[in-house]
Amino acid sequence: MLNSNKINFVPNFINIVIASIVVSFVVLYFYFIKFDGNITGFFRIGSILPLSPFLDPQTTLIYQGEIGYDGQQFLSLAFDPFLQNPETINSLDHPIYRYRRILYPLISYLLGFGNPNLIPYIMVGINAISIILIVAITNLYFQDDNISKFHSLFTLCIPGVWMVLSLGTADLFSSVFLMASFYCYRYQKYKLTALFISLGCLTRETLLIVWFALFLTSLIQRKFKQIQYLLYGLIPPILWTVYISFLDLPGKVRVKDNFGLPFMGIVNKFINILTGGFNGRNLFEAYMFFILLFSFAAIFMLYIKQRKLNLLMQIGNSFYSLMFIFSSITILGYYLDYSRVFMDVYFLLLLSLNATKIPYKTLLFSASGIGSLAFLVLHS
Repeated sequence: MLNSNKINFVPNFINIVIASIVVSFVVLYFYFIKFDGNITGFFRIGSILPLSPFLDPQTTLIYQGEIGYDGQQFLSLAFDPFLQNPETINSLDHPIYRYRRILYPLISYLLGFGNPNLIPYIMVGINAISIILIVAITNLYFQDDNISKFHSLFTLCIPGVWMVLSLGTADLFSSVFLMASFYCYRYQKYKLTALFISLGCLTRETLLIVWFALFLTSLIQRKFKQIQYLLYGLIPPILWTVYISFLDLPGKVRVKDNFGLPFMGIVNKFINILTGGFNGRNLFEAYMFFILLFSFAAIFMLYIKQRKLNLLMQIGNSFYSLMFIFSSITILGYYLDYSRVFMDVYFLLLLSLNATKIPYKTLLFSASGIGSLAFLVLHS
């Protein structure tokens, strides 16, 4: 056993080193080339919404005519997570919705000691480290399996990983908690499973999907002790939601805009692709959309071949598939949105054991890697 651990340590360490080098290179590439040495470029700040009172318009990279992206909202909260400045609320598009996702901006504020000049760098650092942590957790997850020791490097092929890094959103940070909870579940670390998914829900409330997947899998596998701790794990997100309800913040949760009748968003997406013309932008949209569709299908195929070990992944995949079916064109209309919102589907695929002779995962992650490279080179 000791010798086996020594043997496994070398490729695992190499994976982490490779991931660290790649992530560092991409961060520097974004910072110096894409954003011309301006750290605020990582948050895609638009000119339409009011700017955070902690940002200087003269030194902030602002995309004129754009509403901005979610990273702008997280940055505004990270400057003022306790909402002490009334202008912070004015800079948020949907304060109730944004304030639910508190953990990423709160951790950034604490690690940055409340310093507005330091906080943006901390946020980018958290996302960069999150990628490396996902590689490390994937190594641990497959430590007892006879698969390639470099399997975890497929993480670097996922397009959403680099999109999130470039946009400063919380999705990578929440995915660390997803991966950690799945690892702990597999190796029966009940308390840690509940803790990590609880932190994930405080980072991004859509991880309730993963909580339900863990709960249902525990029920099917009769892990009643795990169910008990999962119920305890719901307490912090519930208390935070109750606390927010007493703040009387403006805005509404945007469920109505993001979701609608089943399959309507998908149908509209296909229509947009078919009528979008034969051009690079539309072809890339189609490419990214179909990779996501095939990823949903691949998880199901792998579950059929190896039901026991892939049960949790398939239940999670089923919940995400349901969310996908009800998604409106608001989410499915642009690759940056659906690649980010459904990024965890790729992580479910990454953790699925492949017992088939057909290398579903290798093919899909290779195709995803091409998409990632195209995004890094061409996106502006």
